[in-house]
Amino acid sequence: MSTRPDRLAESVSGAGEPYSGFGLQLEIDRGIDAGALGLGPGTAPGERPLTRILLDPLGVEQRWDAVSAEALRMRELREGGEVVFSVDLAEPAGYHVWAEGVGRALVRSDGGEVLCDPLPERPDWAFILPAQVLPLAATLNGLEVLHAAGLVLGGRGLLLAGEPGAGKSSLAAALVRRGAALLSDDCVALEPRDGALLAHPGAGILYLRHDEHDRLSEDERAALGSASAFAGKQRYDPPVAVEPAPFGALLLLERAESGPELERIAGADPFALLAATFNLSVRTPERLTRQLDVVGELIASEQVYRLRVLPGRDATQLAEVVERELDGAGA
Repeated sequence: MSTRPDRLAESVSGAGEPYSGFGLQLEIDRGIDAGALGLGPGTAPGERPLTRILLDPLGVEQRWDAVSAEALRMRELREGGEVVFSVDLAEPAGYHVWAEGVGRALVRSDGGEVLCDPLPERPDWAFILPAQVLPLAATLNGLEVLHAAGLVLGGRGLLLAGEPGAGKSSLAAALVRRGAALLSDDCVALEPRDGALLAHPGAGILYLRHDEHDRLSEDERAALGSASAFAGKQRYDPPVAVEPAPFGALLLLERAESGPELERIAGADPFALLAATFNLSVRTPERLTRQLDVVGELIASEQVYRLRVLPGRDATQLAEVVERELDGAGA
């Protein structure tokens, strides 16, 4: 992304507020709208180093321009043949995250600092933090992030994973309407701790497609909190979890024509679980080892299920099945 000279005079304010998200203790520049993240330290002081999020276009420019080695392209997304999102790695600067029409961020390789350089014409740019940047920082801090919606149900973390369009967010919304607390809409940070897995809260937002939003009654919408249009979907601010929850179950959603709606997977395929990994940009040996360890713990828990989304079944009906069957299974 090209330099914008009018912004190079801007500098970090130096003032920050305490937040938490994705298992990180955060200090976020007051010039950044971080309203979707939790206020205050989400973990005990000293448990994990502080991650600072700074609005610092000049810092991004200087550090990235100072890189002498060729950057490694770790990830990119394309639309119509054009790159719209990329992550590049070059030391000592770190991971350079760029999104078309949004801006860029520079994430230090230990995940302890993020410098932000948003486009001035995009005042809502901060959505990229919980969507991409903070999950990357969490991965660099030793957590494992899954591409899944997460909730706290019965005091335990319930994760919903599956291909795009499988219905993760719709089912999450239905469970929230039945009293569950949201951990995160799209990605959940798991932390191995004392022989178990903890699921950490992320951003307190939930996105629904317009057809799912239109299906809900006024009371059902009200149970999800305030709503606003965003990026072709409806954005809700539902009740959220404020503390991490012990892992309870992982549901792998898939659209199917027939079969039992919910069944436990005996000896779950580790490759299917690896496919649920959210962040593909960190490829260190330490990260690979941690991935395999977390996948091993998920399999050993014997709480991995296949949830078939059958024709004619809506998210409300699926939520009833999930609550009934998992309660009976002791998950």
